[in-house]
Amino acid sequence: MHELPLVFFTVLAQAAAGAYLILLLSQPFNGMNERKLSIGILVSMVLLSVGMLVGMFHLGMPVRALNLLAGVGRSPMSNEILLGGAFAGLGILVGLAGFYDKGTPGQRKALRWATAIFAIAFVATIPKVYQLSTVAAWDTSHTTIQMLTSAFVTGGALAAVLGAFRHGVAVSIAAVFVTLALRFDYITFVTGVEPTLAAEQSSLWVLQAIALLIGGAVALFALLKQKSAQPILLSVCGLVMIGELIGRVSFYNLWSITM
Repeated sequence: MHELPLVFFTVLAQAAAGAYLILLLSQPFNGMNERKLSIGILVSMVLLSVGMLVGMFHLGMPVRALNLLAGVGRSPMSNEILLGGAFAGLGILVGLAGFYDKGTPGQRKALRWATAIFAIAFVATIPKVYQLSTVAAWDTSHTTIQMLTSAFVTGGALAAVLGAFRHGVAVSIAAVFVTLALRFDYITFVTGVEPTLAAEQSSLWVLQAIALLIGGAVALFALLKQKSAQPILLSVCGLVMIGELIGRVSFYNLWSITM
């Protein structure tokens, strides 16, 4: 499908932003030292960078991404690119500064929280690109909710892998619950406005739900039993990531211009 680069871009970018925020917010409570936090941040930035590079192929020629910056301030897509680039650049700087112990502790802390502002703004901007009145199946608050919860479904699991075990797993489980709890209302809405396209996504929605349910169940088991072994956490991360990728494919498949 033509939108496949956007599928990977949005899911990976949201996962990276969610992981960054959870790692930062949980550090005072989980005892993670600054070096380990910095490694986690750098891994998240690698994931974000991969997502952004893949997303550029949606433009045909990646260099065209620069042209979109002309619309900064009035175009959600331009804002998305600018904020994503700023978040990636600052995130890499934060990770390197902490890893190599550059600057004072206060300066590094201030930079981490300043970067968090860009992470939040970036995540909040992504759904604005898609909540369009011309696309009936996207013109709903579910679009924003799904995009935001996705950042915590995948970001929580990724943060758990990177060192924030309890907080990351707990956030991911909560976000999976919200996603699945709203699923019936979402499917009902989409079926009402695009019955044919909705019917074509039924198998993808089932696969997404299965992946999220299994991932959430394994995450709950790990949390209750305090099983922080990397194979378990990587399994959770892989399952929820696959679930969100499948869900995002179904989302883009609902694109249809209202006549």
